[in-house]
Amino acid sequence: MKTVTQKARYCRCGARLARDNPGNQCAACLSADRDRLAAAPEVSAEFWDEVVLREALQTRHMGRVIRAWRTHPQHGRQPVPQERVAAWVGISQAQLSRIENGPPIAHLDRLIQWARVLRVPANRLWFALPETAPGQQEEESTVKRREFLASAGMTVVGGLLPQQPPSAGLATADEPAEWLAWLLWQRQTRELEASLVPPRLASHLKTHPQVISGPEGSYRFTDPAMIDGLVAQRIFGGVQAGDSHLLSTAQTSHATDMRLSALTGEDEAARRGLASWMSWGATPVLRVNAAGVLAKVGVPDLGDSVVSALRIDRAARHLYLTAVAARVLDATWDHAEHVVAGTDGHPSSLSDRLGDERVPWAAERLAAEIANPRDAAARWCCAIMLSSLAQQDLHVIHAALARAIQDEPCRENLRAYAAVLAGNSPIV
Repeated sequence: MKTVTQKARYCRCGARLARDNPGNQCAACLSADRDRLAAAPEVSAEFWDEVVLREALQTRHMGRVIRAWRTHPQHGRQPVPQERVAAWVGISQAQLSRIENGPPIAHLDRLIQWARVLRVPANRLWFALPETAPGQQEEESTVKRREFLASAGMTVVGGLLPQQPPSAGLATADEPAEWLAWLLWQRQTRELEASLVPPRLASHLKTHPQVISGPEGSYRFTDPAMIDGLVAQRIFGGVQAGDSHLLSTAQTSHATDMRLSALTGEDEAARRGLASWMSWGATPVLRVNAAGVLAKVGVPDLGDSVVSALRIDRAARHLYLTAVAARVLDATWDHAEHVVAGTDGHPSSLSDRLGDERVPWAAERLAAEIANPRDAAARWCCAIMLSSLAQQDLHVIHAALARAIQDEPCRENLRAYAAVLAGNSPIV
């Protein structure tokens, strides 16, 4: 019988790839790439004097400029992938390919967008980058004001909101409520002390129909669910604009992710942007937040992509495990982090940290979450935690996994359940 020998594959760094590695990068290169900012990097002034890029600028064809920028020698032996550059402006790889190979872009707003994304110096362009295009000054003022209000823990200083009536002084009538929701969300509380609310915003909050002012001047919403709704709307606005700043601020809650996933479900560009941040985001918080939203969209292929990303991203996986443990096991964040510590490689660690008396209760809670159809990655995380309890030979674990296999739509989760039933780790 003839033996088929698999041809060896190598990463661009020269390292030999493992047989079970389906990609084209080793773990070290993948980790290094992931740490790169999900935006065009700063480049030197000499960057723009490279002959191919200089000639592309002279053709006044932005598509050729983009291709010359991607393939610039300063980026290394491999060009910047089309998928990554496309994600910076919220388009697909196929759309970018058409831009690079099709007719020149004629719309000035799109030319300006690409020039700013690639950080092309104004003196290299064939069109103007005015500081105050028609209507731009007012728009930029609104954006800056909203970004300021969105900043975590910041108070509004005098001069931010001008001495004008509410309709003229605020970008929208709901902006004070959005500010309140963001601060409550950041502080993980339902109520904000009056001393933390600037006077100009306080006057609007007192008359807002969905905000209650307490006897001591504190502020809260009539319905706490409004916090997640307003925060999700604000974050999603950044996602649509290709801006990851708000999504990087703090780890989102399960409820906020659910709201974001509903907004993302029908927005293909948003899903692409989140997928890019999940893999290439500069921080674990950004990567896990993007993963959390995509995992709840309800599309099996997206669920598989999220689980695959978490499997190789230990930092994001630890955050996701902690969040699931905190929610499912009714634990504080610090305690949940303590509970899941070591689950990657120590099968008995979860039982040791929970205590023998709480193991059956925890197994039942985790088994119930396995049947939750709303979060593919949470089901995978529960399988990891259940695998750390499997040495107890609890019937509830095997029964729950056997039931889950019948209805699980994600291939990666099916593999995880099978691994646990076989006594193996789902992470491997």
